[in-house]
Amino acid sequence: MIRKIQENRKLSIIILVGLLIFLIISVTFGRYVYNVIHNYIIESKGFYFNSSVLRLNGKSYSINNWDGVNSYPFTIDVNNKKNDEVYTTSDITYDIVVICPTSVRCTPSKNRGTIYKDDHTDSYTINVTPLQTFEAGDTVTITTKAISDYPYKKEISATYHLGVQKANFSYSIEDAVGDKFCTLNLTNSIGYYDCNGVQKTVQEYEQLTPAQQSQCYSAIIVLTFDPTDVLLDMTSNTYHNRLNTDYQEQTIGSNQYVKKYSFKVDPNSNTKVIFYKTDITANYTYTGVNGQTPIINVVATTPS
Repeated sequence: MIRKIQENRKLSIIILVGLLIFLIISVTFGRYVYNVIHNYIIESKGFYFNSSVLRLNGKSYSINNWDGVNSYPFTIDVNNKKNDEVYTTSDITYDIVVICPTSVRCTPSKNRGTIYKDDHTDSYTINVTPLQTFEAGDTVTITTKAISDYPYKKEISATYHLGVQKANFSYSIEDAVGDKFCTLNLTNSIGYYDCNGVQKTVQEYEQLTPAQQSQCYSAIIVLTFDPTDVLLDMTSNTYHNRLNTDYQEQTIGSNQYVKKYSFKVDPNSNTKVIFYKTDITANYTYTGVNGQTPIINVVATTPS
């Protein structure tokens, strides 16, 4: 009798688990079907709310080039296009939702946006800033949604799995449409100086004479850029402490502008260099993914 009760209990548990799985699948599939049908209905009324990265039922991305130290920007675009010839004929207003873990701070450039009918596109940026120490292999998950509320409601979303990859040196560019300047972030993860082939700690380096220190480096950075696109902020310490090598200027009109220079950065350091944009409608954000080419070319020489 006891054995029979135990067998019936196991069977009941299996049935309950099966029903629970079926219910979850049914709800998820039902939501998927509802979204597809709803989207078909509103598109039949000439309403299009789309994106190159966000999707009707969500899309997942894995990115594994974050250094875990600097802020990481995501740029999200939305549009009112069905194709290159068919658009929504009214403005579209939408809310922006960002969901992120407590280990980072997610800061959207705005909480609400508008796609004007004649512009056809709009965008927003999410800056992910670390609030704790991350190690190589760590991952944070960020979800963003754009939810239109006029003239019809539609939700599109994406989830980013941002992985930490530690490197000796990394860099990124923070920017957004409308900003007057962009910021180059340089991260040197090497924790020592190389002094003529001999490793020196920061404390040992500080005990050297200025002449001896001049023979040491942790990383040497060479920046090359077109001053018709970006102009170096001449108050930058990197410029005032530049090396005599790899220095070039370019003549524009009757003025000379820096186009290339080099400098040293300290061990375990984060260095920011500001460049003023000649076109504020441009967006020079660079994270090193999807085959991007940075507006500022960066070459780093580190100890072998």
